[in-house]
Amino acid sequence: MGMPVQKVSPPGDAAQWPYHSFLPLGALPGAIPCARLHTTAVLWEWGMETMAHAAELAVSELVTNAVRASTQAQNGRPPGPPAGVPVVGLRLAGDRLRLLVEVSDHDPGPPVPTAVDPERDGGRGLLLVDAVSERWGYYYPAAATVPPQRSPALAASEPQFLAAAPVLPAAPEPGKIVWALLSPPG
Repeated sequence: MGMPVQKVSPPGDAAQWPYHSFLPLGALPGAIPCARLHTTAVLWEWGMETMAHAAELAVSELVTNAVRASTQAQNGRPPGPPAGVPVVGLRLAGDRLRLLVEVSDHDPGPPVPTAVDPERDGGRGLLLVDAVSERWGYYYPAAATVPPQRSPALAASEPQFLAAAPVLPAAPEPGKIVWALLSPPG
């Protein structure tokens, strides 16, 4: 079984793939069918509908885990002002031959595959993701920092001024991205 033991990055060339979609979802039970429906529609639009069954399964399991992890992470915070519903992100990238599914959550802990218990209904999600994907893993997103840019409108001989840095949240939410790479059945 190809279960990852440590964090692993997804394919490095996915940013150059021609198709990309992002769907933010509230960490609520209704997010799972919405994510599945979105995935099916997007794959049809991209001409990759042969991957729909495997993609729906992977998306369902990853979003289910992300909703659970985000909810538990929010419930584990010390009391304070209401923070609202955590957001789970579903990102799809495709190049007609492969589909990258990425799901972000607000739990900094790594995904933990559980031992299969025949007496339990749940606990098989990551096993299913492993079964339908070429490979899968998780990573932590880099801190979003934007370096100041020099104004291109100013001539090279004139003094250069730095653009103001963007306003970023004071403390970004901890979390991870779990991903799965799928290929057409063959």
